[in-house]
Amino acid sequence: MSDAKLRVAVVGIGGRGSWAASQLARHPRYTLAALCDINAPKLRFFQHKEGLEDVPATASIDACLRDVDPEAVVVTTHDAAHAAVAVPALEAGKFVFVEKPLETTAEHCRAIVEADRAAGGRTFVGMNLRFAPLYATAKRLVDQGAVGRVLTIQADEFYDGGRTYFRRWNRLRAFGGGLWITKACHDFDILHWMAGAKPVSVYAIDALTHYEAREDAPLHCAECERRETCPDGFYTIKKRAGIEGKLLSEAAVDGGDPRPDLCLFNADKDTFDHGIATVDFANDVLATYTCNVVAGFTDRRLRISGTQGTLDGSLAGKALLLRKRDPRASEEISLEVSGGHGGGDALLFDEFHEFATGQREPRVRPPEAMVAVLMGLAATRSADEDRRVTMAEVGP
Repeated sequence: MSDAKLRVAVVGIGGRGSWAASQLARHPRYTLAALCDINAPKLRFFQHKEGLEDVPATASIDACLRDVDPEAVVVTTHDAAHAAVAVPALEAGKFVFVEKPLETTAEHCRAIVEADRAAGGRTFVGMNLRFAPLYATAKRLVDQGAVGRVLTIQADEFYDGGRTYFRRWNRLRAFGGGLWITKACHDFDILHWMAGAKPVSVYAIDALTHYEAREDAPLHCAECERRETCPDGFYTIKKRAGIEGKLLSEAAVDGGDPRPDLCLFNADKDTFDHGIATVDFANDVLATYTCNVVAGFTDRRLRISGTQGTLDGSLAGKALLLRKRDPRASEEISLEVSGGHGGGDALLFDEFHEFATGQREPRVRPPEAMVAVLMGLAATRSADEDRRVTMAEVGP
């Protein structure tokens, strides 16, 4: 294993980007060579908060590549800006870590795929659920034939933190593609991975029911008479999470970003708060995915059923249950879980370093990561047009 430190730049210092920069600044295999964000006040606030004032800061990927010349670039901008950062970095010969989803349109996904191919395969896509013990173990068991031939896959997510999407950029398709991409890409990727075949079509239905506009609420929590009691309010959530003082999102306001206390109900939005998608695959595997960001708890569940057995697991759990058709042969497989996204986040940057230093292949390359985006595009069109959409309609 190489001990050489990799000089890395993080582009996009939002929620995920600030997490990544903090991790990399303290990681023994990396030197944090640069931070990049178009919002200078937010970037300065983050540097001060994390004690990273000595790390060079730039406002664009072009300036970062020219003035700092890192060996690798971590792309954690909003989803619709991934190609704008990844493509020039690849053209400059850098190794690139792209946060999920790969992008939000087929055109921009193809741009990354083509730039990666021209660069000789230097892109690592951060589909972190593939690293989580629940999904990695389930995939190993499926490949070993533990459930026989896979027939159906059920995946769902209930995400308490999803309520905050409706005051962040995730609420707008222009920045995140809508929740069928910015959120569901995780699970569409898992369905594709477990099915082991190309998706053929998607049928989806969704609705915005809870977070519809309300006449009795102002645009911002600060002006609301229920600001201290509303379970969805900015200040209530902040207090419940034990967050004191200024937040990174609050610092963003000075740079022109929307106020962080946008009302979840009255903020403009063009996505849903609950939806269900069905997918059929080329090998006759049938799958469903449920997305609910209203529920007051957080968990992801997975059930894979085949001709010889069924796997049942939860991202919040510590075991995966294998139920054989003969129930006397059932067994429980323990899972060692630590860190975010069911333990998936803990491995991301170790494996990216090993990839960039020639020690391993990435778990997901851009062409495969693109499939999850295309599934999200098909689900979006399906829900919008109330019809089944074939994959051929949204991309190659």
